[in-house]
Amino acid sequence: MKYLQVSLCVLALAALLAGWSGCGGGEHPLAPVKGKIVFQGQPVKGGSVTFRPLGTGSGAQAANLGKPATAMVQDDGTFVLSTMKQGDGAVVGNHEVIYTASFAEVKGYEDKRELPPWAGAVPTQKQVEVKSGSNDFTIDLVKPSQPAGGAAAPAAGPAAPATK
Repeated sequence: MKYLQVSLCVLALAALLAGWSGCGGGEHPLAPVKGKIVFQGQPVKGGSVTFRPLGTGSGAQAANLGKPATAMVQDDGTFVLSTMKQGDGAVVGNHEVIYTASFAEVKGYEDKRELPPWAGAVPTQKQVEVKSGSNDFTIDLVKPSQPAGGAAAPAAGPAAPATK
């Protein structure tokens, strides 16, 4: 009898933990998402991209948006997002786009790690909408000190006196 009670407690605890960890994930429909990350018109090599679901509601609805989708960016700049399993896509809805650059591989102790030119760059389109069906995005990166057109931002200087 004691063995049955312990087994039931373990089973109840496992079910509770599975619910907290988001096992199943069936409450949020997924759609396939692929794309390309580019910087100054050229594909980036490596790094990762994350689509983080954004909510429009409040309270419990906003807290239960689904899991973020992630992908490794290939050497040709392409990516395929995964949420629960490889290549299954992202939750349908609005997402914040996050790109993280990776260092170039070093081959020896004396080699210096060099940052790629796109290190620190951010997506020009901060949010995207994943729709039902296939989705294909081109994510343009720009350095934060540059406007979307790619030109350097004007240098800040003293304000000119107002004239009438």
